[in-house]
Amino acid sequence: MGFRSNTAILLTLLASLIVYMVSAPAAENLSECARSSITIEADEPEDHRTVCAGAKDALNFFGRLNLSLSHPLTIKAMVDLSRELGKDIVGCYKEDEQTVFVLTFSAFADRDVWFGVPVNIDLYRSLVTHEVAHAIAGCNFSISDPTTHAHEYIAYVTMLAAMNPVLREKIMASNPGMGFAQLTEINELTHAFDPERFGVEAYRHYRKKEHGDMFLRKVLSGEVLTNSVHELP
Repeated sequence: MGFRSNTAILLTLLASLIVYMVSAPAAENLSECARSSITIEADEPEDHRTVCAGAKDALNFFGRLNLSLSHPLTIKAMVDLSRELGKDIVGCYKEDEQTVFVLTFSAFADRDVWFGVPVNIDLYRSLVTHEVAHAIAGCNFSISDPTTHAHEYIAYVTMLAAMNPVLREKIMASNPGMGFAQLTEINELTHAFDPERFGVEAYRHYRKKEHGDMFLRKVLSGEVLTNSVHELP
């Protein structure tokens, strides 16, 4: 058995301590949502609970339709998304990385208002739900290249349907409308021009009894919302 001097032992312990000090903060930023394949990496660990709750809201909404997430998903809650997505973006799902990016709650709260109502923790939870809905929908489309407005229709419907009812009614009151009357109104331009109005009108359209979950299944199967606005007469 070899002999190690006290100096060598001390140097080894010091190196181990440095490694621990470097790695420990990163470990604190990681967590997993129970009974799911979702890992959360948050710049502010206090966001873990809310981020996980928002993710589970999306899982539960799709679970009613016997649809699920078919791959592990990472959610990164970051103080600054400008490097990843641009300065005006609050969240995004990158399918090629199987990763959802959202602002931390404190950074999101700096926006003050979203969907016409003051930002609060429930609204932040709904932001996460929206982005995770994109990930779940991506696993369940029957077509290889769904349109942007098909994806967004599903994500906004999921977000608003799963939202705290009191908060949802405040949003609906702040964004008056009748819901999309024609499928041609649901397109990439109406989404790009005013995403928040698109989301509320999509939910109103979904809430009509002749649409509902049956329409969501049609979107996922590629029966509707497949055309570009450029193809309209």
